[in-house]
Amino acid sequence: MEAGEVLDDRYQIEEALDQGGMGSIWTATDLSTGDRVAVKVLRFDAYTQGRFSPAERARRRAELLKRFEREGAILEELNHPGVPRLLHRGYLSEEPYLVMEYVDGVSLREFLDLRRPFPFDAAISIAVQVAEALGHAHTCGVVHRDLKPGNIVVGFGSGAVKLLDFGIAYLTDPDATRYTALGDTPGTVGYMAPEQRRGQQDISAAVDLYAFGCVLFELLTGERPFEDKPDRNKDIQHLEDLPPRLRSINLGIPEELDELVWDLLAKAPADRPDSIDEVLDVLRGFLPRPGDPAPDPQLDPDPTAPYRMPNKEAAGVGAVPSNRPAASRRSARRRGDWLGRNQFAGGIALARAELLARGPGDRCTELVGLLSRAESDWGDRDPMILEGRLVCADADRLDGRTADAKRRYEQVADRGDPSDPLVMEAELGIAECRMPQGDFVGAFHGWRAAVERILTYAPTSEGLTNRCREIALELGESGYQAEVAELLSQLPES
Repeated sequence: MEAGEVLDDRYQIEEALDQGGMGSIWTATDLSTGDRVAVKVLRFDAYTQGRFSPAERARRRAELLKRFEREGAILEELNHPGVPRLLHRGYLSEEPYLVMEYVDGVSLREFLDLRRPFPFDAAISIAVQVAEALGHAHTCGVVHRDLKPGNIVVGFGSGAVKLLDFGIAYLTDPDATRYTALGDTPGTVGYMAPEQRRGQQDISAAVDLYAFGCVLFELLTGERPFEDKPDRNKDIQHLEDLPPRLRSINLGIPEELDELVWDLLAKAPADRPDSIDEVLDVLRGFLPRPGDPAPDPQLDPDPTAPYRMPNKEAAGVGAVPSNRPAASRRSARRRGDWLGRNQFAGGIALARAELLARGPGDRCTELVGLLSRAESDWGDRDPMILEGRLVCADADRLDGRTADAKRRYEQVADRGDPSDPLVMEAELGIAECRMPQGDFVGAFHGWRAAVERILTYAPTSEGLTNRCREIALELGESGYQAEVAELLSQLPES
């Protein structure tokens, strides 16, 4: 395809706009109306180049063509303001093409890269429009399977949001033919649900809910739920690790949204919301209302415009359905109180103060109850939960419940980062718990390992070094005075 060509005596090609995995996107002019349109042409070289036999290249070419034809058929079925309309299908020589509504706007990927943090009202406005487009697709038996910021466009002028690229969409109809043999697992790393990443064939709309949770997480926090680490890539994290809580990044995010994103990012499909409608029940409660002020600083495009100015004469404003329930600031999906992080942090502080003043008491008992709720809400590796466990372990030890204390210390040591002072303090606690049980050899070796790690990472905590010295005194009285003296001399003076 080249600039200047005319397709079916109607669509004159202008310029290449983008090149994706399966197709190239061109702009064109509809000569009968003067409208600008988008033309997607199948790239046969996408999967047919390389070290393949002629028979294999022919097979891949045939499958690409079937996939492309299916995309056209899907777009014909979808009739929603949030999905670009299919206008025409045809062939140029042997190259199939699709003519679609042209969306003049900016991709959400570009938008997010320009604005961090993203304004709250704009984030909700985009999320609702994407969710409504997804809901329509799911109703038609279509799973998008590649939802990501790069496939979402916010239109200039209207602020209307469009969901693009159904090239690898999955049909939930059990009789539909599956096209999954080409290339890698369909989808984009960083947005694929765990079951999708594992190559599960029989997927459901739940994969779109997971990807939507990733997008919503980024809209609300400016961060992705998982990023590559030196020792753990984001792909493995999506498969195995719990995501951070939104409110651990921004305490101003409403608890209903924190809970919603947590549910959307559940590893098991059954633990995610039942449908996108359940998601919309929460999100619509936070939409801007008619007459609300524009975002400050001003956004261009402005995705809040369809909600703040619903009667505005602009293309795409139809993305706001007339049957939308009146917005309110309360969620219809509240499932009990979620433990606030400030409340839990306050419980830790009160329990610590009680331990220092008079030993374990009511505040420590209250923290045990809060800890149980926090573990249920946030998972067992949250740094604040590790701190709460450590305080509860100290209370158990001082109250004579050595076995319980040792168990809690071990949970902190096993789940935390070895360089974290909380982990080092837990290891000291484990050593301290061994002595009442008569295991002085184990206590010494555990104490020595903890001190060596403290010297390696050189934390500045006076409390940590003081605890090393306290345990050393007891070890010295038990016959290890010479052994502990050398290491004690290397600790900073308190």
